[in-house]
Amino acid sequence: MARLAGGLVLLFLGFALFYPLFRILLLGLGEGFWSAWTNPYYWERYRFSLGYGLTSALLTLTLALPLAFLFRRRFPLRAFYLSLSTLPFVLPTPVVALGFLALLGPRGVLGVDLYGTFALLLLAAVFYNLGLALRVLLPVALGLEGPLAAARTLGATPFRAFLRVGLPLLLPALGGAGLLVFLYTFSAFGVPLLLGGPRYATLEVEVYTLLAHRLAFPEAAALMSWQLFTLAMAVFLYLRLRAYPLPPGPLLPTASWAYPVGLGVFFLLLYAPLFALFLRASPQAFLSAWTSEDFTPLSLALANTLRFSLLTLLLALPLGVAYGVAARRSGLLDLLGLLPLMVSPVAVGLGYLVAYPSLRGSFALLLTAYALLAYPLLARALLPALKSLPPSLLEAARTLGATPLRALLRVELPLLRPALASGVALALAAILGEFGASLVLWRPEWTTLTLAIYERLGRPGEGPFREALALAAFLALLSGLLFYLLDRGRGRVG
Repeated sequence: MARLAGGLVLLFLGFALFYPLFRILLLGLGEGFWSAWTNPYYWERYRFSLGYGLTSALLTLTLALPLAFLFRRRFPLRAFYLSLSTLPFVLPTPVVALGFLALLGPRGVLGVDLYGTFALLLLAAVFYNLGLALRVLLPVALGLEGPLAAARTLGATPFRAFLRVGLPLLLPALGGAGLLVFLYTFSAFGVPLLLGGPRYATLEVEVYTLLAHRLAFPEAAALMSWQLFTLAMAVFLYLRLRAYPLPPGPLLPTASWAYPVGLGVFFLLLYAPLFALFLRASPQAFLSAWTSEDFTPLSLALANTLRFSLLTLLLALPLGVAYGVAARRSGLLDLLGLLPLMVSPVAVGLGYLVAYPSLRGSFALLLTAYALLAYPLLARALLPALKSLPPSLLEAARTLGATPLRALLRVELPLLRPALASGVALALAAILGEFGASLVLWRPEWTTLTLAIYERLGRPGEGPFREALALAAFLALLSGLLFYLLDRGRGRVG
C-alpha cells in the first residue's frame, strides 16, 4: 500500500513539478545564465532576499519567545489568544497587503506613508509568521518547567538555570522556528510585489519579472538556481535540528488580569492592519465591485474561487493522503514532499507553459498548479497523526482479513478525521490565497478573488482602490471562516 501511494505521489510530482522545472532550467542554459552570475544587480537582489529573510526571522523570534513563556501560564482568554495568533497564516497575500496599505499606505488611516520601505515589509513578515513561530516554541516552553525546577533545586539561580539548562533545550526549537520564518520570507512574492516596489524586490519577484515580462529564461534560471540552493540548505538545516523530547508540563497558575489585558493590547496592535482594512472597506464599494463593468465583477471572481477550490480539493485530498501514507515509512519521500513548498509558483506556472504547449490555456494545468501547492499542507497536517497511530491497529485489521486499502479507509481514516479536517482547511486557505501561479496562468474568465484585487490595484484612482479594499475585506472574512474550521480540527495547543 505504501509503495503504491508513493508511486502515485512521485508520478504526480514528475508531471507537475520535476519536468516543468527541468524544461525551464534547460532553456536557461545559455549565455545569459553565466552573465547573471556576474551581474551586480542580481547579486544585490539575492543579498536583499537573504537579509529580508534573516532579519524577519530574528525579529519574529524576538517577539515569539517571550510570548511562548507568557502562554505557559493559565489566564482568562488564553485559548482564544492562542488561536488568534494563527489567523494571519491563513490570510491571502493581497488581504495582508491591502490591510497594511489601508493602515500605513499613501491613503492610510494613520496618515503615515510607509509604502515602499523596508520597515513595512518587516511588519508584514512579523504579522504573517509570529503565530507560526509561537506554535513551534510553545510545546518546548511548556516542557521546560521540570528541568528548570530541577536546576533550581540543585542551587542554581533562575537566570543560571535558564542559561545552562533552559536555553540549550530551547535552541533547536528556536533554530527550527527561525528557519521556517526564513523559508517563507526569503522566497516571498506577493508582499514584496505589492508593498515593496522595485527597490525592495526579492529574488522571487525578480524571477517573475524576468519570466513573465521579458521571457529572459537564462537569467531567471540562474536566479532560480540560487534560490533553490539557499532553500535546500535551509531545509537541510531544519531537518538536522532535533529537539530533545520534553514531556509537557502543567500550566503555571496566575490570578493576574495583567496577562489577558496586556496580550489584548498586543493583539490589537498586531491586527491593526485588519481593523484598518474593514474600516476603509465601504458597503458602496462592495456593491460596485459585485457588478463592476470596468473590472472582473466580484460575483464572477467569487464563483471562480469557489469552483477552483472545490475541484482542486478533489485532486489534493487523495494526493495528500497518499503522501502521508508513503512518507511515514520513507524519509526520502518525506523530503521530496517538501519540494513544492520550496519552488517558485511563478516558475512552476511558466514551466507548464513551456513543457506542455498543447495544454496552454487549459483548465487542467491551473488545477494541477493549485493541487501542487495545496496537497503538501494537507499532508503535513495529516502526517504526525498517521505516525502516532499504533501499528497494532493495522495488524489487527489485517488479521481479520482486511486488505491494506480497506484497513486505511475503515480503520485509520476515521481516527484521523480531526487532522484531516485541519489539513483540508489549510489546503483551502492555500488555494484561496494563491497568487503567483494564478498570475502566470491567468485568463480573464478565470479571474479569482486575489487576481481581482490585483487587477484593481493596477489601475490609478480612488474608486479602484476602494473596490480592492472591499474585495480584500470579503476575502478576509472567507479566510476567517476557514481559520475557524482549522482551529476546531486542530484543537488547542498546551
